[in-house]
Amino acid sequence: MAYVVRGEVYFLVLTGVSVALHPGYVLKRNEGGMSNYGLHLKTAWFYTLALALLALYSQRAASLYAHGDQRSRRLRVLLLSYSAVVFSVLLSTYFYTVNATLRDLHFSLGTALIVVVGVGSIWMYTLWPPSLAVRVFLLAQLLGDVLALLTVVGDLHVLFLTEMLSNIAFFALLVRTCRRVALEGDRSAPSQKSTS
Repeated sequence: MAYVVRGEVYFLVLTGVSVALHPGYVLKRNEGGMSNYGLHLKTAWFYTLALALLALYSQRAASLYAHGDQRSRRLRVLLLSYSAVVFSVLLSTYFYTVNATLRDLHFSLGTALIVVVGVGSIWMYTLWPPSLAVRVFLLAQLLGDVLALLTVVGDLHVLFLTEMLSNIAFFALLVRTCRRVALEGDRSAPSQKSTS
């Protein structure tokens, strides 16, 4: 769980620095997305580190769930998928303004991120009986995804807001899942040793 938290903290802090350096990219009536920060020298390093560290720490967290029950293995797949898509979005950022094909690739990867996070959130929600807070996080994450998709098709212009909403809600669900899977693994470990 510590890797997940570390990746998210780096992501939020470095994104905050990017916004502070150039708020006009995303805090305007017709919001752009985070990718705008990857295109400009003043913010590109912070943007790159934000997404690269998020992907890296998600991948490191996945290594902790290589063994265990089906729940652990599925959490590992979710973390690896999330890491791969975040890293792919990062790489596609630098070229998406070159032509329509690369732009469409970048938007497709952004859509893939929405799908991975959305499906992952629903799966994590169903693992244990949900509390009110968990219900709120799932609704916030799904709302972020819907608003992001409406922004992609041009009906809304709130991409940065939706990216942040979806990311923070997904993070909350991910932390809960990592904690619960780790606790269940710790509880089952002594009984497995005693039976062998």
